[in-house]
Amino acid sequence: MNDQVRPEVVMTISQELAEVGRLVDEDDVTATLERYVRRAISLLPGCDYAAITALADGNDVEVVASAGSNPLPSPAGDAEMANPVAESLLHREPRRLDDIEKDERWPAYRDFLKRHGYASCLSLPLPATESAAAFTVFSTVPGQFGEDSHDLALLFTLHAGVAFDNATLYHDNLALLSHVRTALRTRTAIAQAQGLLMRFNGQSAEEAFAALKGASQNRNLKLRELAATLVKAHHEDRLDSALAEYRLAADDPDGSAKVPS
Repeated sequence: MNDQVRPEVVMTISQELAEVGRLVDEDDVTATLERYVRRAISLLPGCDYAAITALADGNDVEVVASAGSNPLPSPAGDAEMANPVAESLLHREPRRLDDIEKDERWPAYRDFLKRHGYASCLSLPLPATESAAAFTVFSTVPGQFGEDSHDLALLFTLHAGVAFDNATLYHDNLALLSHVRTALRTRTAIAQAQGLLMRFNGQSAEEAFAALKGASQNRNLKLRELAATLVKAHHEDRLDSALAEYRLAADDPDGSAKVPS
């Protein structure tokens, strides 16, 4: 039986977890969650090993982050093995194995834990996550995760769930921002190339864009790459040769660029 956890201890752990969950620029989801499992080892009474797992394609269990001096080959065991971690992921419900010598629900998994020196475990689903994920703690001592330890583990789970979603959202937004920046650079280059044709060939905006599009298709070249090439050639004072190469010169009888009459 665990000693009752004092309120001030819970408050201290809550403050530490809030700091652990603070994102920094170079963090990714794995790095964020690894901080949680490392703190679980030092802050949760009797916790000898901790892992955060997620449900991958085909209902396979994937270890996202783990920590402990005596690591398990896989905290969830074999993907086909009935076990509390997999059930917590599939049903998004808590699962607890108090004593491998007395609990009869997962015989194969009990043997798996016993072979690696563990006697009890507690698996809690992470809340507010789009994909199924769970926080699981293991102990070499039976009956370690009673009511008080369960509440502390739940505190870890709540913080880790928020961090999981925040970190994922943060990096999804970074990727989106990168795509937006690329799109803006592409539009700028095309607009500049369009302006060059309007200036040097006397074309309208529509005619210049049609000429660029036709040249890119004829050369099997992406429009943004052609535009960037023309802009670079202009900065290097060789636009005439570039226009001739891509048959965009106004006086090219066979080119796609035509000076309006």
